[in-house]
Amino acid sequence: MVRPRIGITSWHRNDPDKLERWEAIRDTYTGAVRTAGGLPIVLPIDDDDPESIRDYLDAVDGLLFTGGEDVAPAYYGEPRDERCQEPDPERDLFEIRLARAAFPRRTPLFGICRGLQVLNVAAGGTLYQDLGCRPGTQAYHSACLGDRQKPIHGVRILPGTRLREVMGVGESRVTSTHHQFVKELAPGFRVSAESLEDGIVEGIESHDHSFLVAVQWHPERMYRDHPEHLALFAGLVVAAKRSRG
Repeated sequence: MVRPRIGITSWHRNDPDKLERWEAIRDTYTGAVRTAGGLPIVLPIDDDDPESIRDYLDAVDGLLFTGGEDVAPAYYGEPRDERCQEPDPERDLFEIRLARAAFPRRTPLFGICRGLQVLNVAAGGTLYQDLGCRPGTQAYHSACLGDRQKPIHGVRILPGTRLREVMGVGESRVTSTHHQFVKELAPGFRVSAESLEDGIVEGIESHDHSFLVAVQWHPERMYRDHPEHLALFAGLVVAAKRSRG
């Protein structure tokens, strides 16, 4: 029996001479999926052919939306703030199309950092474009390079949520490297985790989806030493196995 196939979104990266471009992914994502019992399938970005979305969804049992650069504010009806990064229009279009096509199929979905933001925007939610846009938000959400593997702040996992069921804990220490985060929650979603220190949204999930879970932190950087973070990938793999019958 083939392991559940987990499609993982990739991102663009230029060669130093800028003559060629890569579609890249960190091995922490693929490693976490393999360790959890899944078969990682890297999905190249394709914004030219909408039919490729259907083919990708037919080929996988679940999806992992990875971290990365900011989502273009145009997708949630706002002008771009000067603190917002220059978006990758091809990646934005591809991932939002992919998410919107996966929703009605009830494909098991897991979003990490940018992946949470993509799922929220694709379903009709909005984002704060920078930590400074919300008074009282603390700077530790955007960890420096040397702290990217370290748990640097706390999150509270809300009772009665799928996230609490999967992780099996009420609180956890996490690492995060974001400066954007949920402003308005998409219809049909609920908050599943909050930052202990300043209360920002750290997790979201769907009310009526078999497995649609997303977190603002980076469990792929913590899964080797923290079982509750590996459990997130295992939850996706289990849901993917069930979805294919």
